[in-house]
Amino acid sequence: MGLAASAEAGIVGRMAEPEKEEPVMLPFADKEGTGWHVIVRYHEGHERRIDGFATEQEALDWIIANAAEVDK
Repeated sequence: MGLAASAEAGIVGRMAEPEKEEPVMLPFADKEGTGWHVIVRYHEGHERRIDGFATEQEALDWIIANAAEVDK
């Protein structure tokens, strides 16, 4: 295989194996009440809501503690 062909194969190979995108986790204040929740947005387009946080800091602490554990 020539240099150009191997370079092209490398590009196609990388394109065929897209990098896994991690879910995005963000804290939001509840619209009603004084609590907070975390929204987990997955690359595939769906979301999951985690309720029950009393403060923004509690929600952020949960995100930090669970960032590696969220279902992908």
